[in-house]
Amino acid sequence: MGRKEKQKYQKHKKEVEALDELEAVASFANPKEGQNWNAIFFMFVFGMLLYANTISFDYALDDKLYITANEYTKKGVSGIKEIWTNDMMTGFFGKKKNLVEGGRYRPLALTTHAIEWQIFGKNAMVSHAVNILLYGFMGVILLIVLQQIFENESRDRWWWTVPVVATMIFLAHPTHTEVGANIKSRDEIMSLLFALLSFSALLNYLKRGGTLPLLMSGIWFWLSLASKESTVTFLGVVPLTLIFFPKGNLKKSIISIAPMVVFTFAYLALRTIILDDQGSMLDVPKELMNKPYLNATPDEQMASIFFTMGLYIKLLFWPHPLTHDYYPFHPFHTYQELAAGSSGYVDWSNPLAMAAALIYVVMFGFGLYTLYRKISGKGASILGYSVLFYLGTFILFSNLFFDIGAFMNERFLFIPSLGFALPIAWFLVHKLGKKDGINAGVLLAAALIVVYSGMTIVRNYAWENDYSLATADVGTSDGSSKVKMTMGSELLDRAKKEKNEQQRMAMLKEAENYCLQSLRIYPQYYPPLDILGNIYFEQGNYAESVRFFAGALRIKPYDSRMLNNMEAVANVAVKKKDFETAIKGYSLLTKLLKGKNKSKIYSALGEVYGKELNDLEKAKENLRLARKWDPDNASAYQKIGIVFAMSGQLDSAMTNFTTAYELDTTNARILLNLGILHQQMGHVKIGNAYVQKAYKMDPTVGGEK
Repeated sequence: MGRKEKQKYQKHKKEVEALDELEAVASFANPKEGQNWNAIFFMFVFGMLLYANTISFDYALDDKLYITANEYTKKGVSGIKEIWTNDMMTGFFGKKKNLVEGGRYRPLALTTHAIEWQIFGKNAMVSHAVNILLYGFMGVILLIVLQQIFENESRDRWWWTVPVVATMIFLAHPTHTEVGANIKSRDEIMSLLFALLSFSALLNYLKRGGTLPLLMSGIWFWLSLASKESTVTFLGVVPLTLIFFPKGNLKKSIISIAPMVVFTFAYLALRTIILDDQGSMLDVPKELMNKPYLNATPDEQMASIFFTMGLYIKLLFWPHPLTHDYYPFHPFHTYQELAAGSSGYVDWSNPLAMAAALIYVVMFGFGLYTLYRKISGKGASILGYSVLFYLGTFILFSNLFFDIGAFMNERFLFIPSLGFALPIAWFLVHKLGKKDGINAGVLLAAALIVVYSGMTIVRNYAWENDYSLATADVGTSDGSSKVKMTMGSELLDRAKKEKNEQQRMAMLKEAENYCLQSLRIYPQYYPPLDILGNIYFEQGNYAESVRFFAGALRIKPYDSRMLNNMEAVANVAVKKKDFETAIKGYSLLTKLLKGKNKSKIYSALGEVYGKELNDLEKAKENLRLARKWDPDNASAYQKIGIVFAMSGQLDSAMTNFTTAYELDTTNARILLNLGILHQQMGHVKIGNAYVQKAYKMDPTVGGEK
């Protein structure tokens, strides 16, 4: 090519690019030529209306982990540095805990909660409003991306295209209610939103070129990963889409994906630095709530996994009943089956497990076949693409390759469900809805969207607060230990506030039943042991309270709150004259506590034996141990002094009273005892002086018991 020809070519190229830019602007101004603002506005409003009824809801479920009880979030803006330099759960637990495989590094969503806390404080309404807006905006970006992919869709009726119908089905799908109605799940919304923005920027680059869309594609994707790591699957989704729906030559397509890959490595590098060994750790504590298949045989594990994978497909078509809780052992067995001794899992004799395995094999094979046909030059199969999209975005949540910490969860269908919405929309629009006007496709699409929308709006009310959530799902998740425990906890909290004694006791009894069922499902489960200890305390059954607190301490022997609970029950048992229960509680504490705390408990035991049971030898034995574990425990010296005085060992009593006074010169009771002992020993003048000083210090000292 000559110089003049080259200049002429470059000039022509610039003119073409300029025309492309003008066409892009015109497309937004003219709905028939490009983007339709009616569709955008409609989708934004539609997405928000689906969750508008959540605006007045409270915090629920895991909101405490990431917001209301997370010390980093509650610091507001000043906590952002800690948010970005720690696992997302560290702010709740106060230290790193390997609760889930690989840790969780999702600082961006947590940062938005911190900013809200800084400006509005503890305000669930504001947080729900933000989620509603983000959900509507996410719907708009999804619509735009689908329009970029399906460029040949008719614009005569903007509301009757695959992108519009698919987006509406996706937004309205009831399995998304946890994502839309639970504040904590903002990470899901933000992650998909930024991934879609990344994809849109990539498609803009393929259509018009330019470095800015390419750069923004990488930045958007980094923000997506910083919201939630699960969108890493888009590294497979994007190439898959470009194979089925090519947008340019191969070289340009490869270049377009490069920024996403580079920024993914940047995110992973930061994640590795921040989480250190926790980020690469694939071993978590062997606890059923974190490793759901801990007690399953290999056959049971694989059969149970495919059983749940089959349920996911069922929920895509008919999302009912829904529940937030699948912790052992829902959905495999009912409470009655588990109480009768079921293992908790299913095996290959279960027809659904076997059927699901066959369905997924067929799906995978069909997807690969359509991919091969497309690579071979045949036409694109929307069904084949959708199947591979579903499998590719779902695989992380399947439990096939690593434990995700739960049998299943409906929010795991959030992104994969787009693989369901697309072929349904395509079938309705292009197979049943080809005719103009109202036709079978339009009617079926309208019916499906109305039904899904209604189910979503109704299901939202379950997420109003923890009590409504537990009440809505305790019947559905009949085999779940966790939801029964939660129901018991919520009833206990309500009983504590109830003024009517009869109703209060009825609530406590119901709470007791739920927690006992929870333990029958999973006997080593810590929370129901704790809650039952509190329930029996509220009922006045201190013996059972001690028994269940003891069970909790066997699992977490050094939990400070539980140790305090045990001491409180024992103290109340003493006041209620239930000395046997008090001794059991105190005796357990002496095995777990150390130093001054141990000394305090031995002192309390000595007082029970001496003052209440008149067992002076055991009183001395425990009070000597109290002095041993804390030589500065003035109360222990005073009490053993009383025991010696009761035993007639006045010299020993005098020695201990004197030491007690030296350790605590402000204690009027010690002074009084010292004065009375001097009087008994014939030291009347000295004794009177001590007694007078005691009453001067505290005029009520003589009335103490």
